[in-house]
Amino acid sequence: MIKNYFKDWTKFELTFLICGLIISILSSIIFKGTIIDTLYTSLYLITALLMSKGKIECYFVGFVSVFFYGIVSYNQGYYGELIITIFLTFPIMIIGIISWLRNRDKEEDVVIVNTLSQKEIIIAFSSQLILFWIYYFLLKAFNTDLLVISSISIVTSVLASYFEARRSELSLFCYIANDIVIITLWIIPIIAGETALISVLVGPILLLINDIYGSYNWKRLKEDQKKKSVL
Repeated sequence: MIKNYFKDWTKFELTFLICGLIISILSSIIFKGTIIDTLYTSLYLITALLMSKGKIECYFVGFVSVFFYGIVSYNQGYYGELIITIFLTFPIMIIGIISWLRNRDKEEDVVIVNTLSQKEIIIAFSSQLILFWIYYFLLKAFNTDLLVISSISIVTSVLASYFEARRSELSLFCYIANDIVIITLWIIPIIAGETALISVLVGPILLLINDIYGSYNWKRLKEDQKKKSVL
C-alpha cells in the first residue's frame, strides 16, 4: 500500500524527502535541538512536499506540523508566529481543505489549480499592506521580538495560506517570500549564540528549496489540466 502511494513520486521528490528527513534529524542531534524542533521540521517538510505535489494530504499533516511550530515560536518569544498559527493559519487551513476536497482531479489525485481574477489578487495584496500596521501594533503590545520582521512574516504567511486555499500557484511564490523572512527570523538569534536553533533553521531552508520546486510543479500541473480540459 505504501509502495503504491509513492508510485507517482519522481526520483527528485523521493530523494528530497528522504535526505530532508535525515538532515532534520541529524541537525537536531548535532545542535542539541528538542524533540519538538525535530517533529516540527520533519512534519513541515512532509507537508510542504505534499503541497507542492498538489496532494490533499498536505492539510492533514499540516494541522499537526503547524501545532508544533506554534510551540516552537512560543518558546522563542515569537508571538507573531504564534498568532499566525492560532488565529490565521488554522482557520484558513479549514477553508482550504474544504476547497481542495471539492476541486480535485480524481484521475491524478491532485488539486485542480485555479486561475484568480486580477481584481482578487490586487485586493488580497492591498488588504495585507493595510493590515501590516495592525499586525505591527498588535505584536508591539505583546513585546514581540524582531517586530518588523515578525509583522512581514504574518503578511507573507497569510497571503500564502489564502492563495493556497484558493488553489492558486501564487501561494508558492508567497511561501518562497515567507521562507526567506522566517530564515531571517531564526538566523538572528543563532548569530547571537543560540546554536540549538540551527535545527529549527534547517526547516525553512528545506522549505525554500521545496517551494521553488513546487512553483515549477504547479505550473506543470496547470498546463496538464488545461490540456485535459479539467480547469
